[in-house]
Amino acid sequence: MAPQSFGSLDSSARLNPLVLTTGRFSPGEAAAFCAGQTDDVQRRIGESELLYYRGDIAAASHQFADLSDLENFSGSVASLLCRSVCALADGNVHTLLDNYNSVKLLRGILPADDPLRKMTDMYLLYFNILTLNIRDIHFPQFGVNAFSVPDSLKPMAFYIYAHYLMEIGDVGRAIGMAEGALIFAEKPCTITEINLCLLISSGYMLRAAWDKAEYYFRHAWELAAPDGLLMPFAEHRRMLFGMLEKCLRYEHPAAYKQIQELANSYHKHWVFVHNALTGEQITDSLTGIEYNVAKLAKIGMANQEIADFLGITVNSVRAHLRHIFNKLGIESRKELTFHVI
Repeated sequence: MAPQSFGSLDSSARLNPLVLTTGRFSPGEAAAFCAGQTDDVQRRIGESELLYYRGDIAAASHQFADLSDLENFSGSVASLLCRSVCALADGNVHTLLDNYNSVKLLRGILPADDPLRKMTDMYLLYFNILTLNIRDIHFPQFGVNAFSVPDSLKPMAFYIYAHYLMEIGDVGRAIGMAEGALIFAEKPCTITEINLCLLISSGYMLRAAWDKAEYYFRHAWELAAPDGLLMPFAEHRRMLFGMLEKCLRYEHPAAYKQIQELANSYHKHWVFVHNALTGEQITDSLTGIEYNVAKLAKIGMANQEIADFLGITVNSVRAHLRHIFNKLGIESRKELTFHVI
């Protein structure tokens, strides 16, 4: 796709590409928030995002495709970015890379100090983190972008920044960054709050602070449930170490089943894309419960601790570990690092 001129990039073309993701609406008001956008492009973007967050990937991808021919920078960037995310959820590497590279071309029409370019850079960096293809991300530039985007986008930027810190193992700074963003963000910023809470929950689990991890997970669910925003939980499943099972399996069985189906599909396709981009050999052969047992074993939890956390017996944990080792052809927990992420 060749870069378009987009004229003078007037105020309509400069509107935020991700309307719902960074929008300010209270739980239960997502649909009304989208419908209330006075700009037609913004309304269509928001409605397409809502389909994605509710787990209707096919419909979201179709609607984002309808936005791709607009002579509007925001609409084009939103379409390409979100179709890339939908392609990730579908395991379509070719479409994903085509759309991602087209966004990189579009950003090239903007001056380096343009806030809209910095915002677009932020979303590109987020996509690299989402696929865990982070070898080419330069940390200083990433930090600068997080602080230099427009104020309305800073909570999302700090979430991306914290997510990056988590992925490189700087858990303490990641938690601090995300908790700070929650404290200082202008409320409500529902989807960003959900993402921040899930990230903090993951961080506290890595610190074995189980009560805090559960608190933030439950807060994320309270924000998400009224609008049926299930995809953030599917996207973060690999980081949540069984918290879905602990908090939702018996209390909200229907939602839990939907999230599990979305998470299993998302993870399978994510693994395919991640391995294709990085050359790694992360497995997609484990069942949901096996995956959670493997993740908890990987971070050093004993069998009894895993059993208590997941609400199963120690014998079940041992049986799952035997099946996991057999499937992966390994003999020790240390080897899980090469197959489970």
